[in-house]
Amino acid sequence: MSFVTNTLFAIGLILFFGFFADFLFRKLNVPDVIFLILLGFSIGPHGFNYVNPDSFGNIAPIFTTFTLLFLLFDGAFNINLSSLMKEFSNSFILTTINFVFSSTLVAFSIWLFGLWQGEISFIIALLGGFMLGGVSSSFSIPVLTRLNIDKRIYSLLALESALTDVFCIVFSLSIIEFLKIGDLGLRETMTQFVSFFAVAGLIGLIAGIFWIILIIKVFKEHNYVMTIAYLLVIYFVAEFLKGNGAIATLFFGLILNNSKQLSSIIIGLSSHHSEDKEKAITGDLGVSVTTPSEEYFYHQISFMLKTFFFVYIGILIDISDFKAVILGIGLSILIMLARLISNLITKGKEEKDRSLINSIFARGLAAAAIAQLAIQEAIPHAEFLSKVTYIVITGTIILSSARVFITESNFKLGWIKRNFKFWK
Repeated sequence: MSFVTNTLFAIGLILFFGFFADFLFRKLNVPDVIFLILLGFSIGPHGFNYVNPDSFGNIAPIFTTFTLLFLLFDGAFNINLSSLMKEFSNSFILTTINFVFSSTLVAFSIWLFGLWQGEISFIIALLGGFMLGGVSSSFSIPVLTRLNIDKRIYSLLALESALTDVFCIVFSLSIIEFLKIGDLGLRETMTQFVSFFAVAGLIGLIAGIFWIILIIKVFKEHNYVMTIAYLLVIYFVAEFLKGNGAIATLFFGLILNNSKQLSSIIIGLSSHHSEDKEKAITGDLGVSVTTPSEEYFYHQISFMLKTFFFVYIGILIDISDFKAVILGIGLSILIMLARLISNLITKGKEEKDRSLINSIFARGLAAAAIAQLAIQEAIPHAEFLSKVTYIVITGTIILSSARVFITESNFKLGWIKRNFKFWK
């Protein structure tokens, strides 16, 4: 059979496997990403060698970037505007403390490992620390949508994963620029970070409001594919203006998801009747520009992208380098332990929520994308760092999934004990 026929057959099988893994996730509460990574590893060069990562060529960066921006866009449909406003400050504090603490521990661990090997400098170790310092939105958002949790906790963790993607990208790019031109200023780094987030947020907000007006006044219908095309344009504009395109798509999704409440507020402010102003706050005057079927369509695309991405991560895993495997496993455990610093920020929350926050620490797409970029820029030891990164992504996903499963199981068991007397 031809290459095209075999490729289409493989795509179909992977999608079927993805649906099966998702079914197991819903039934057993074991995250599907574990099965997807195992599938990727089994068909990769260190498994049955059906697929070689080099065959993806220039497609891989396009695929990983689109997956990141679309997962953030789709995840925004689970964030309520009121929860967003309440949890933004808490999320920023949680993000900053966890990112700084994790990045520092990872960087020093890589540096000490480098001293032992006599190869890796501190600046390279710092790149590894920033690369692996943030929680993955490509893992956390799909997992959180499957859990029955408070909207505020969802918003807190979803925003943290989105923010850490920006942290990882900005600080890692700053290190790469330093390694290329030998200049790294704190002022320039912070300016770049603020620019990334502020420009992206502003573009996402403006694009969202403009899209609401277009849907209500011009199109007067819901065209799902046109929305995706518009999403890609938003990403391009944000990147062109030196913002972060993925964050811009997150804000765009937030505007669409809360379009009824936002349009209600706008109408209420322009009205002269006091009754309308009261209705505006509750969202009674607004119009939603998305439908349940449209959101379901986006969820399905997100599911498909997530399936192929984590299979791709599995293909990239290289166990032939013993040093990279040992360091990757050690860093995975260290990252899990470092997550416990969240307890300092979440003292006022319920025990289940605190335990869940400590359980979400997996690394993912942003780290993989930066690892590939470092190789493209010919950064010293980039190949070794990429091998470590893929091991850490896999290790933290397995550990984080296990902790989420244990947390959910413990609290379900506690609920049964409290509500059924015959348990005694």
